[in-house]
Amino acid sequence: MSLSHQNPVAMRWFALAACALVGGCSTQVIVEAKFPTPLVQPLPVSVGILIPEELYNYIYTEDVPEQSLWTIALGDANVSMLQPLFKRMFRDTRSVDAVPAGSAPAGLDGVLKPTIAKFEFDVPVGQRDKFVEVWIQYQLSLYDADGRTVIDWTVSGYGKSELMRNRQDAVQKAAIVAMREAGATISTKFADQPQIKSWLGEKEHAATPGAGPQAAAKPEAQ
Repeated sequence: MSLSHQNPVAMRWFALAACALVGGCSTQVIVEAKFPTPLVQPLPVSVGILIPEELYNYIYTEDVPEQSLWTIALGDANVSMLQPLFKRMFRDTRSVDAVPAGSAPAGLDGVLKPTIAKFEFDVPVGQRDKFVEVWIQYQLSLYDADGRTVIDWTVSGYGKSELMRNRQDAVQKAAIVAMREAGATISTKFADQPQIKSWLGEKEHAATPGAGPQAAAKPEAQ
């Protein structure tokens, strides 16, 4: 296990401090929050969860004109939201290290890999706009037990927070709102995607006794 997994908060601060020394960062935000557990019925499948290093250690940087170089660390919040979310969405989950190549580990119906496809934020410069806005876009890639792509699903979230004296706090609050919106969409809309419905249907069919071509014919009545 890497050091970043053992002490993620320390690693975030180390990364931000290094950025400040090397790149002249002046505004840093570490997004941290506790997210509510979704009230959804678990899907009847066992799924491996692959959270890549870039999601664990996601840091967004942007040089905002007339402000400063912003550095926003989302890694801890990503894990805090997604791991409990996936655990609640499926009958069983376990951590895996890679997408299956040929076949998934025994007992798994597939592997789910989340990534961040896009992150944007806006902090007003003048006095007219009093709100900070954040947009986040996740991509959920689901692979079946043989490593074939079932779906690459893009989910967006939007957050807005009133601008306060501390702009970092406003950015953090807006980011949390955006992540919660994305999490709510994932938990309630995942099973509604046509590709997911088809995949779940195949799993249900395969699990039904007598559903496959190898099923024995019923014996004739004597």
